[in-house]
Amino acid sequence: MQTVVLAAGYGTRLYPLTQNTPKALLPMGSSTILGQLAVKLEKPGTGIQEISLVSNHKFAEPFRKWAAGQKGKLSWTVLDDKSSSEADRLGSIGDLVFAIREQKIDDDLLVFGSDNLFETEFADFVKFAKEKNQVTLAAYELPDKSSASHYGVLTVDSDWRITEFAEKPAQPYSALISTAVYFFPRRTVSRVVEYLSSQKTADTLGAFIAWMIAREPVYAYPLKGTWFDIGDLESYRSAQKIFGGV
Repeated sequence: MQTVVLAAGYGTRLYPLTQNTPKALLPMGSSTILGQLAVKLEKPGTGIQEISLVSNHKFAEPFRKWAAGQKGKLSWTVLDDKSSSEADRLGSIGDLVFAIREQKIDDDLLVFGSDNLFETEFADFVKFAKEKNQVTLAAYELPDKSSASHYGVLTVDSDWRITEFAEKPAQPYSALISTAVYFFPRRTVSRVVEYLSSQKTADTLGAFIAWMIAREPVYAYPLKGTWFDIGDLESYRSAQKIFGGV
């Protein structure tokens, strides 16, 4: 099983904190946001040993320095997508295809956003996804659906197969949202490349999920406990209180 962490964003909503530091390397307690994720990923049962992290050109070197200093069980490879600004970024799908091609990935694939923090033990997600053997995402139930418009919104049946999905709808029909945690069985990895070749504007994994649902079953796994998508200063400070011991 291969693993990719997407970390090529510029974190502009967290300026000035991210002007010279990638969002994933911002402090989180005695570690960093990425360090907190790494602890989760190296726990028993995940099956993760090697991780490819996709960075933009600006922050590739800070990520390489971070990776070189890791003393855990995981082996990190930093991939530079060569983008230099928001204007020429590849987007999440573009970066994922870049990693698939660069690392010649032909295996089951786990994908993570580098700015998500969660309490759920990740081995449970892996077990669920492998049993389904279908594209699977980690989902989270917001306290109410008023803020769901910032995310991919979904509904599921009794087996957690996704029955409806909309990327950032103006009027959310559900409080259940997708997070930046995905599993792709080996046979579906080529679908990501196919999608990028067929779409010219939708560069998000959420848009890919909507495209995929029309073609084959896609499942959701419910995250338990606390989850944060660290996108702005408010969410960063809130996450620090839970995960940083602040």
